[in-house]
Amino acid sequence: MLDIRLEIDRVDYKKCVEALLPQLVEHCAAKAAPNELDRFLAKLGQDAVPAACSLLDEMDTDAKDKMVVWLVSAHEERMRASANRHLAELFGAPLIRIGRFSAQDRPGSRLALLATRVDADYPELLRSRPVEEGIEQIGKENGILKSVAKLAVQMGTHLSNENLEKQGLLLLNSERIKSRLTAVLQDAVRQAGMEATIENMTVERSTDAPAPAAPPADEGLIPDAFEEELMNALVAKIRKWNPS
Repeated sequence: MLDIRLEIDRVDYKKCVEALLPQLVEHCAAKAAPNELDRFLAKLGQDAVPAACSLLDEMDTDAKDKMVVWLVSAHEERMRASANRHLAELFGAPLIRIGRFSAQDRPGSRLALLATRVDADYPELLRSRPVEEGIEQIGKENGILKSVAKLAVQMGTHLSNENLEKQGLLLLNSERIKSRLTAVLQDAVRQAGMEATIENMTVERSTDAPAPAAPPADEGLIPDAFEEELMNALVAKIRKWNPS
């Protein structure tokens, strides 16, 4: 299995809120046992989006990034489906399939998207048109690497799974193929509602790290860490309206 890391350069937080929040507001309204903030968002209804966009001015970058992590987590299935659909269109078949999709708030003003539990059909992947085109491009940069890649394609299923994965990783991280993958995944996350610019992409062997734990049952739809940031922003906004 593989992991794909997408380093984010810029996020349009307002557009993310406009695209991803409405469905969550509906979810809050439909909950059988909503918490206080769930009820608050449900009562706001259609006004929740402009209210949240207004609160963005009161949030620092770290709080906004926590918001994005929450929105991506809440829309994981939507993000994953969009990414898998775009990858299947690129390769002509579902040769790369993402099992989990999440966002990660990194130290400082850094955000990353993580595609984990990624399965790849290496024999077919090595024979796909994007990889064939990538091998030709590699040849212009490194003739030896091109020969190795062509040999891997010719050997196909005769290679061990480990060697197939090594060749697959080598090709997926080559500049030509990586740039195409990055562009495809950029379109995928935007279509799913996340307006962000991907700065770099890396594909690596899975670390087999455990999947992010689901929030405790009593935490509600909104994680406690972001709920505190949201309430702080709301208090700051109210104090601006009533400075006395």
